[in-house]
Amino acid sequence: MNPTQALISALERDLGGVAVIWCPDLGLREWLLDEVEGLAPLDAMPLRTASVDEAIKTPDRMVLLVPDDERAAVEELEGRRDQLLDPPRSQSVVLFLLRDGDGRIALANAPSLSSWVRGSDVDPDRVAEVDVTSERARFDTEMGQSVEDWLAAWRAGAIPRNGETFARAYWAALLERS
Repeated sequence: MNPTQALISALERDLGGVAVIWCPDLGLREWLLDEVEGLAPLDAMPLRTASVDEAIKTPDRMVLLVPDDERAAVEELEGRRDQLLDPPRSQSVVLFLLRDGDGRIALANAPSLSSWVRGSDVDPDRVAEVDVTSERARFDTEMGQSVEDWLAAWRAGAIPRNGETFARAYWAALLERS
């Protein structure tokens, strides 16, 4: 699974729930915000905010929650879970937390929220870490040809363009030897 697929999976897992995107640092957090905003369905109308209260008050919009104080935001989400559920949300709250920040510790101590987001959390940077040798072997087995041979056919237009083959081309490009 590539990072984009991992983000989409986390966003679609519990529509109207809470998803967590783990960010390695503040610089990549901004990039991830832009990515999630771009992946959002047209009717989601993403809203960036640092306020849990604003997230609760906008159940009809995807909320990109970027807290100034991660610990306080997680604790508030834990304490106000009922308000996140009633009225039912039509769009998710996407909580952006630093991988090694206070939010991780707070989430570990928030049993209700922690169980709610389990499976709807993703660290795209970690997903992107690739064991090239084993992935090349897996590609060769699944495709019946090397990464370079498959990409040559793709680039020559011999492989049809569709969602599956675009994902495969992305995978192959990551594994291609220069």
